[in-house]
Amino acid sequence: MSLLEIDGLAIALPTRTGVRRLVDGVDLRVEAGEVVGLAGESGSGKTLTALSVLGLLPHGAQTGGQIRFDGRDVLALRRRELRRLRGADVAIVFQDPTTALHPMIDIGTQLTEHLRVHRGVSRKAARARAVELLGLVRLPDSARALDAFAHHFSGGMKQRIAIAIALACEPRLLIADEPTTALDVTVQAGILQLLDRLRRETGMGVVLITHDLAVMNVTADRLYVMYAGRIVEEGATRGVLDSPRHPYTRALLDALPEGDRHGRPLLPIPGEPATPEARPAGCPFHPRCVHARPECSSRVPELVTLAGGRAAACPVDPLRGDGSSVELARHRGG
Repeated sequence: MSLLEIDGLAIALPTRTGVRRLVDGVDLRVEAGEVVGLAGESGSGKTLTALSVLGLLPHGAQTGGQIRFDGRDVLALRRRELRRLRGADVAIVFQDPTTALHPMIDIGTQLTEHLRVHRGVSRKAARARAVELLGLVRLPDSARALDAFAHHFSGGMKQRIAIAIALACEPRLLIADEPTTALDVTVQAGILQLLDRLRRETGMGVVLITHDLAVMNVTADRLYVMYAGRIVEEGATRGVLDSPRHPYTRALLDALPEGDRHGRPLLPIPGEPATPEARPAGCPFHPRCVHARPECSSRVPELVTLAGGRAAACPVDPLRGDGSSVELARHRGG
C-alpha cells in the first residue's frame, strides 16, 4: 500500500456559466520517503489536486474518485477528522510565504500553536521544539527568531520558516506548492537541498508542485506532468526528462533556458493553456501541438502504459511495451 493513493480524482466547481470540471481522472501514487513531482503550467490542476488531499477545496467543489492516505478514505472523512489529519499527518507549504505567515503574530506563536493542539505538549516544550525546528531548516539565531515577525525576514528565510511550521508535528506527507517561486537561484537551491535532506532523514513522502522541470530534475524521484486537469505523462523523472513521450512535456523542456543553446532562441509554447470554459474537443493540447494529427481534435487520448514503467496520453509515440520507440522531435525542430 502506497502512502498516498489517488484514483480517478475529478474536481468540478460551479461557475456563472455552469459546473466546470477542473481535474479529470487523475491517478497518482506517493511512497514513503519519495519525492513525487507534479508539473505543468498554471491552471493545469496541480494545486487543486494537492488541496483535495487536505480537504481544502473551495466551497461548492464537487469531487469524485478516491483519495487514500495510509489506507484511509480522505474524501469520506468528517470535518473533525480532517482537522486531525491536517498539519499532523499531512502538511503543506504554500507558494507565497509572505501570505502564508501572519504579519501580526510572532514566529514563535505560529510555530507552536498547532504543535500544542495536535501533540498536547506544554508551552515550554513547544517553544523548545520550535527552536529545534528553526535549527533544522538552518535559520540563523533560532531562539531570537521566535520573537520576531514575518517582515523581519527575507523571502528565502520566510520559506524556511514556513517549512519549519509544516514539519512541526513530523508529518508523514509534505505537500510543497511552488516552494521556490520568486526566490533567487542560490536560495532556491538551498530550499531544494533542505527538502531532499529532510525526506531522507525523516522518511516522509513529498509532493513537489512546480511548473519548472529544471527543479524536478534535481529533486523528484518520479514525475507526473499535468495539462488541462489530466495527467499526460508519468514515469521516473530521469526517463521523462531525458526521453519525453508527450509533446507537451517536450515543449516544456524546449522552453527552458539552457546554457548550451549557443545563440538558439527559446522555443515558447504557442497559444494559451486551455481554460475550463473553453477546452477544445479531443486532446486539449492539440491546438498548441506541432505534432497534432486530425484525430487529435475529436478523440481524448487515454493514459497508456509504456515500457519501463512509463505512461503517456498521446498517439505520437507508439511505444506500447514492445521495446520499440519513436523519439519526439525537438519542438519546432523537425
